[in-house]
Amino acid sequence: MTDLLFVYGTLMQQAANPFSEHLRQHSRYIGRGSFPGQLYLVSWYPGAVSDPAAPTNVCGEVFQLLQPDLTLPLLDEYEDTAGDTGEFIRKPVTVSILGQQKRCWVYLYNFSVEKLVHIPTGDFRPYLK
Repeated sequence: MTDLLFVYGTLMQQAANPFSEHLRQHSRYIGRGSFPGQLYLVSWYPGAVSDPAAPTNVCGEVFQLLQPDLTLPLLDEYEDTAGDTGEFIRKPVTVSILGQQKRCWVYLYNFSVEKLVHIPTGDFRPYLK
């Protein structure tokens, strides 16, 4: 598949936690990117929904994983991807980055967003402390 990973929340560069640090140490930062969809505030972290027809974008960062077979299982656990029943599901999504369209792994929110707060800018960076 792909060795590119798009992140939009607690795995971004300015996030301070062991998993974002692990990602930075085991990948190469490519740049900022976005894909059509909606971003929601789940709790202290966001959840994204991919929607090619959405008028808004989810903004984030793209990394090239140096060892995807080792890094993705660790991040799958962090993101609670328990098959199709986990809070998040990892799927390939077409992301706009540096003027190009690239297929990237993205952790998409897998539960109902009906009662969640919508983040209209699609950017979680202002929420990171």
